[in-house]
Amino acid sequence: MAKTRMMQIVILQIISFLLNTFNLKLGKALKDLRSRIKRLMKNEYSQTILLLVIVVIGIAGFQLGLRVILRTDYPLAVVESESMVPTLNIGDIIVIQGVPNADEIHAASKTANPPGDIIIFYDHWGRIKRVYWFFTTPVLIVHRAVGTTPKGDFITQGDNNPSRDPWEVKEANIVGRVVFRIPWLGHISLFMQSDLGFLTIICLMVALIAIEYLLSGKEKGGEPKEAKAL
Repeated sequence: MAKTRMMQIVILQIISFLLNTFNLKLGKALKDLRSRIKRLMKNEYSQTILLLVIVVIGIAGFQLGLRVILRTDYPLAVVESESMVPTLNIGDIIVIQGVPNADEIHAASKTANPPGDIIIFYDHWGRIKRVYWFFTTPVLIVHRAVGTTPKGDFITQGDNNPSRDPWEVKEANIVGRVVFRIPWLGHISLFMQSDLGFLTIICLMVALIAIEYLLSGKEKGGEPKEAKAL
Protein backbone atom coordinates (compact mmCIF):
# COMPACT_ATOMS: atom_id res chain seq x y z
CA MET A 1 0.00 0.00 0.00
CA ALA A 2 2.83 2.34 0.90
CA LYS A 3 4.64 1.55 -2.35
CA THR A 4 1.47 2.32 -4.34
CA ARG A 5 1.06 5.62 -2.51
CA MET A 6 4.70 6.50 -3.17
CA MET A 7 4.32 5.63 -6.86
CA GLN A 8 1.26 7.90 -7.15
CA ILE A 9 3.19 10.77 -5.55
CA VAL A 10 6.11 10.29 -7.96
CA ILE A 11 3.78 10.17 -10.96
CA LEU A 12 1.98 13.33 -9.82
CA GLN A 13 5.29 15.12 -9.35
CA ILE A 14 6.43 14.08 -12.83
CA ILE A 15 3.14 15.27 -14.35
CA SER A 16 3.37 18.55 -12.44
CA PHE A 17 6.96 19.05 -13.63
CA LEU A 18 6.00 18.36 -17.26
CA LEU A 19 3.03 20.73 -17.08
CA ASN A 20 5.13 23.50 -15.55
CA THR A 21 7.81 23.01 -18.22
CA PHE A 22 5.20 23.02 -20.97
CA ASN A 23 3.56 26.17 -19.58
CA LEU A 24 6.91 27.95 -19.38
CA LYS A 25 7.82 27.00 -22.95
CA LEU A 26 4.35 27.91 -24.18
CA GLY A 27 4.45 31.25 -22.38
CA LYS A 28 7.88 32.00 -23.81
CA ALA A 29 6.74 31.02 -27.30
CA LEU A 30 3.66 33.25 -27.06
CA LYS A 31 5.78 36.10 -25.76
CA ASP A 32 8.23 35.70 -28.65
CA LEU A 33 5.33 35.54 -31.11
CA ARG A 34 3.82 38.77 -29.71
CA SER A 35 7.21 40.44 -29.89
CA ARG A 36 7.69 39.39 -33.51
CA ILE A 37 4.21 40.58 -34.44
CA LYS A 38 4.89 43.97 -32.83
CA ARG A 39 8.17 44.32 -34.72
CA LEU A 40 6.45 43.26 -37.92
CA MET A 41 3.64 45.76 -37.46
CA LYS A 42 6.16 48.58 -37.04
CA ASN A 43 7.42 47.86 -40.54
CA GLU A 44 5.61 50.09 -43.04
CA TYR A 45 5.80 47.50 -45.82
CA SER A 46 4.17 44.93 -43.56
CA GLN A 47 1.44 47.42 -42.71
CA THR A 48 0.82 48.04 -46.41
CA ILE A 49 0.63 44.32 -47.16
CA LEU A 50 -1.72 43.78 -44.22
CA LEU A 51 -3.93 46.61 -45.43
CA LEU A 52 -4.07 45.11 -48.92
CA VAL A 53 -4.97 41.70 -47.47
CA ILE A 54 -7.76 43.26 -45.40
CA VAL A 55 -9.09 45.09 -48.46
CA VAL A 56 -9.03 41.91 -50.57
CA ILE A 57 -10.77 39.91 -47.84
CA GLY A 58 -13.34 42.69 -47.43
CA ILE A 59 -14.09 42.80 -51.15
CA ALA A 60 -14.35 39.00 -51.33
CA GLY A 61 -16.67 38.94 -48.32
CA PHE A 62 -18.82 41.69 -49.82
CA GLN A 63 -19.03 39.79 -53.12
CA LEU A 64 -19.97 36.54 -51.39
CA GLY A 65 -22.58 38.34 -49.32
CA LEU A 66 -24.14 39.83 -52.45
CA ARG A 67 -24.23 36.40 -54.08
CA VAL A 68 -26.20 35.00 -51.17
CA ILE A 69 -28.58 37.97 -50.89
CA LEU A 70 -29.23 38.37 -54.63
CA ARG A 71 -29.17 34.62 -55.38
CA THR A 72 -26.82 34.77 -58.35
CA ASP A 73 -23.15 34.07 -59.07
CA TYR A 74 -22.78 37.47 -60.77
CA PRO A 75 -24.48 40.07 -58.55
CA LEU A 76 -22.56 42.97 -60.12
CA ALA A 77 -21.55 43.68 -63.70
CA VAL A 78 -20.36 46.62 -65.79
CA VAL A 79 -22.02 47.63 -69.06
CA GLU A 80 -19.45 47.43 -71.86
CA SER A 81 -21.44 48.24 -75.02
CA GLU A 82 -23.95 50.77 -76.32
CA SER A 83 -26.68 48.23 -77.14
CA MET A 84 -28.87 49.38 -74.20
CA VAL A 85 -28.38 53.16 -74.56
CA PRO A 86 -29.99 55.34 -73.22
CA THR A 87 -31.37 52.98 -70.56
CA LEU A 88 -27.89 51.69 -69.71
CA ASN A 89 -24.67 53.40 -70.74
CA ILE A 90 -21.11 52.16 -71.03
CA GLY A 91 -19.51 52.22 -67.58
CA ASP A 92 -22.74 51.78 -65.62
CA ILE A 93 -22.57 49.26 -62.79
CA ILE A 94 -25.68 47.08 -62.75
CA VAL A 95 -26.99 45.14 -59.75
CA ILE A 96 -28.31 41.74 -60.77
CA GLN A 97 -30.91 39.69 -58.94
CA GLY A 98 -31.23 35.97 -59.59
CA VAL A 99 -34.51 34.65 -60.97
CA PRO A 100 -35.32 31.16 -59.61
CA ASN A 101 -38.36 30.86 -61.87
CA ALA A 102 -38.42 32.17 -65.42
CA ASP A 103 -42.15 32.88 -65.05
CA GLU A 104 -41.15 35.85 -62.88
CA ILE A 105 -39.55 37.58 -65.88
CA HIS A 106 -41.83 40.09 -67.58
CA ALA A 107 -41.30 40.09 -71.37
CA ALA A 108 -42.47 43.16 -73.29
CA SER A 109 -41.08 45.92 -75.51
CA LYS A 110 -39.33 48.96 -74.09
CA THR A 111 -42.35 51.13 -74.91
CA ALA A 112 -44.85 48.88 -73.13
CA ASN A 113 -46.36 49.79 -69.79
CA PRO A 114 -44.62 48.35 -67.88
CA PRO A 115 -41.62 47.67 -70.16
CA GLY A 116 -40.02 44.24 -70.27
CA ASP A 117 -37.40 43.23 -67.72
CA ILE A 118 -33.73 43.77 -68.56
CA ILE A 119 -32.08 40.39 -68.16
CA ILE A 120 -28.48 39.20 -68.10
CA PHE A 121 -27.61 35.92 -69.79
CA TYR A 122 -24.61 33.94 -70.98
CA ASP A 123 -23.32 34.64 -74.46
CA HIS A 124 -25.06 32.45 -77.04
CA TRP A 125 -21.71 31.14 -78.36
CA GLY A 126 -20.25 30.49 -74.92
CA ARG A 127 -17.41 32.96 -75.29
CA ILE A 128 -15.14 33.93 -72.40
CA LYS A 129 -13.08 37.07 -71.82
CA ARG A 130 -9.88 37.85 -69.98
CA VAL A 131 -9.96 40.22 -67.01
CA TYR A 132 -7.04 41.61 -65.00
CA TRP A 133 -4.56 39.73 -67.27
CA PHE A 134 -4.77 36.46 -65.33
CA PHE A 135 -8.46 35.59 -64.93
CA THR A 136 -11.21 34.68 -67.34
CA THR A 137 -14.97 35.00 -67.02
CA PRO A 138 -17.92 34.11 -69.25
CA VAL A 139 -19.16 36.84 -71.57
CA LEU A 140 -22.50 38.15 -70.29
CA ILE A 141 -25.07 40.00 -72.38
CA VAL A 142 -27.55 42.49 -70.94
CA HIS A 143 -30.63 43.00 -73.13
CA ARG A 144 -34.35 43.44 -72.62
CA ALA A 145 -36.73 40.47 -72.69
CA VAL A 146 -39.22 41.49 -75.39
CA GLY A 147 -41.07 38.23 -75.94
CA THR A 148 -41.21 34.47 -75.48
CA THR A 149 -41.39 31.46 -77.78
CA PRO A 150 -43.86 28.57 -77.59
CA LYS A 151 -41.05 26.53 -75.98
CA GLY A 152 -40.74 29.08 -73.15
CA ASP A 153 -37.45 30.59 -74.31
CA PHE A 154 -36.97 34.35 -74.28
CA ILE A 155 -36.60 36.72 -77.22
CA THR A 156 -34.28 39.62 -76.42
CA GLN A 157 -33.30 42.94 -77.94
CA GLY A 158 -31.06 45.82 -77.00
CA ASP A 159 -32.91 49.13 -76.58
CA ASN A 160 -30.45 50.72 -78.99
CA ASN A 161 -30.58 47.90 -81.55
CA PRO A 162 -32.92 48.15 -84.58
CA SER A 163 -33.87 44.45 -84.53
CA ARG A 164 -34.25 41.54 -82.16
CA ASP A 165 -31.34 39.28 -81.29
CA PRO A 166 -30.78 36.32 -83.65
CA TRP A 167 -31.00 33.80 -80.80
CA GLU A 168 -33.38 32.53 -78.18
CA VAL A 169 -32.39 32.59 -74.52
CA LYS A 170 -33.10 29.45 -72.53
CA GLU A 171 -33.97 29.66 -68.86
CA ALA A 172 -30.77 27.78 -67.92
CA ASN A 173 -28.66 30.55 -69.50
CA ILE A 174 -30.27 33.39 -67.57
CA VAL A 175 -28.08 34.88 -64.84
CA GLY A 176 -30.69 37.30 -63.50
CA ARG A 177 -32.38 40.62 -64.13
CA VAL A 178 -31.25 44.19 -63.53
CA VAL A 179 -32.75 45.74 -60.39
CA PHE A 180 -30.51 48.80 -59.99
CA ARG A 181 -27.75 50.72 -61.75
CA ILE A 182 -24.94 53.00 -60.64
CA PRO A 183 -24.07 55.43 -63.47
CA TRP A 184 -20.50 55.76 -64.78
CA LEU A 185 -18.71 54.28 -61.77
CA GLY A 186 -17.88 51.13 -63.73
CA HIS A 187 -15.41 53.05 -65.91
CA ILE A 188 -12.87 52.53 -63.12
CA SER A 189 -13.28 48.75 -63.36
CA LEU A 190 -13.12 48.82 -67.17
CA PHE A 191 -9.89 50.82 -67.06
CA MET A 192 -8.32 48.50 -64.48
CA GLN A 193 -9.21 45.46 -66.61
CA SER A 194 -7.52 46.93 -69.69
CA ASP A 195 -3.83 46.37 -70.47
CA LEU A 196 -3.13 50.07 -70.02
CA GLY A 197 -4.92 50.13 -66.67
CA PHE A 198 -3.03 47.10 -65.37
CA LEU A 199 0.32 48.58 -66.43
CA THR A 200 -0.64 51.89 -64.80
CA ILE A 201 -1.38 50.15 -61.50
CA ILE A 202 1.94 48.26 -61.60
CA CYS A 203 3.85 51.47 -62.35
CA LEU A 204 2.12 53.32 -59.51
CA MET A 205 2.95 50.54 -57.04
CA VAL A 206 6.59 50.50 -58.11
CA ALA A 207 6.75 54.31 -57.89
CA LEU A 208 5.24 54.34 -54.39
CA ILE A 209 7.69 51.69 -53.17
CA ALA A 210 10.62 53.60 -54.68
CA ILE A 211 9.49 56.89 -53.11
CA GLU A 212 9.04 55.22 -49.73
CA TYR A 213 12.50 53.68 -49.98
CA LEU A 214 14.11 57.00 -50.90
CA LEU A 215 12.35 58.88 -48.11
CA SER A 216 13.28 56.28 -45.50
CA GLY A 217 16.89 56.41 -46.71
CA LYS A 218 17.00 60.20 -46.33
CA GLU A 219 15.55 60.03 -42.82
CA LYS A 220 18.17 57.52 -41.74
CA GLY A 221 20.96 59.50 -43.39
CA GLY A 222 19.82 62.73 -41.77
CA GLU A 223 19.96 61.47 -38.20
CA PRO A 224 22.59 63.33 -36.12
CA LYS A 225 25.56 61.24 -35.10
CA GLU A 226 26.89 61.23 -31.54
CA ALA A 227 30.32 62.79 -31.05
CA LYS A 228 32.96 60.50 -29.62
CA ALA A 229 35.14 61.81 -26.83
CA LEU A 230 38.85 61.92 -27.59
